[in-house]
Amino acid sequence: MSRAERVLALSEAAALARDGMTIGLSGFSYQNPPMEMVRALIRRRLKDLTLVSGPTAGIETDLLIGAGCVRRVVTAGVVFERLAPIAPAFRRAAERGEIEVWECDECIWHLALKAAAWGMPHILWRGGVGSSLPELNPDLREVEEDGRRYLRVPPVQPDIVFLHAAEADPFGNVRVAREAYLGRSFSERALSLACRGPVVATVERLVDPDDVTAAPERTLLRGALVVEAPGGAHPGGVSGRYVPDLEHCREYVEAGEARRRGDPVPFQRYLERYVYGAEGPDDYLRAIGPDRLERLASRPA
Repeated sequence: MSRAERVLALSEAAALARDGMTIGLSGFSYQNPPMEMVRALIRRRLKDLTLVSGPTAGIETDLLIGAGCVRRVVTAGVVFERLAPIAPAFRRAAERGEIEVWECDECIWHLALKAAAWGMPHILWRGGVGSSLPELNPDLREVEEDGRRYLRVPPVQPDIVFLHAAEADPFGNVRVAREAYLGRSFSERALSLACRGPVVATVERLVDPDDVTAAPERTLLRGALVVEAPGGAHPGGVSGRYVPDLEHCREYVEAGEARRRGDPVPFQRYLERYVYGAEGPDDYLRAIGPDRLERLASRPA
């Protein structure tokens, strides 16, 4: 019996998301954000999303917030590191009360996903005891068991997860690049195991199944729906393919900060150029410049 291929077009994968869903997004700071999918979701004008992103999130989360798609965020932070310690759209929306923030640290973020993956009503965790986290997040109750204090961390379960990775075969085996320069996995497995619905991976390229079989240690997860999207993490980086585009991120941050200070024009111009005016990977690559990814390409020593 032959296996069924699991390859979708970008538009087909984006159509799986609905208003009000809880959506998991891969990425860790600048690494592996599913940006081509994020842009497709924004073009669908989705609303009231809960994002489970990170554990430390970046432009994938901030752009969805800035486009008005988000109601709630589950993450330890939304940042641009030295460019902006707090991402501009996230900061603006949180300060104005336009989004809810499920306050947590990175360990609690992972534990909430583990509770969902294991079917647990909660997990007890000593980290955060005595802090202000329970005041900021009423879901994190401080309790006592056998004379010791714990935080009760409830499950957080995405309805669908969108990831970005270097490679996959047509049967949904997703893997890292051989030349990975920073880690092998950030949040992909945790999000996928916790998800109640489909896991969709945009990838830089499709590879032959025999290549996957020959190097099983590089496989991140199996059974995903796959979308081929070269450059699909830009302006983030993909370990082993290209480094983050900090120049582009600075352009985005400056537009977001202008909007936060009261001038919406630069941010709207950014959306028109890179999101609404780019219907897919080819359009986006033309918008950033045909040689941009080549200049960012990471090459093994």
